[in-house]
Amino acid sequence: MTLLKQALARAYKYQMYFLGVSGFVIAGLAVTYGVQTEDTVAALGALLFLPNAVVLLGIGLREQGLIGNLSPSGSNPE
Repeated sequence: MTLLKQALARAYKYQMYFLGVSGFVIAGLAVTYGVQTEDTVAALGALLFLPNAVVLLGIGLREQGLIGNLSPSGSNPE
């Protein structure tokens, strides 16, 4: 397997993390822009990215088994 294919496979595995982190970066840059240009609407509108980023990170963490329980009933499958 080539280095590019390995990198793409690893990136696909962590795609929810990438989307969540990129949401935080976009929101941070947009809030910074809004504050620097004294555009309150842009700064507050950019904050709407944050809940989406949190949800995407939560989904990624849950898929990796780092938080929560994946059983539908919420009980331990043992």
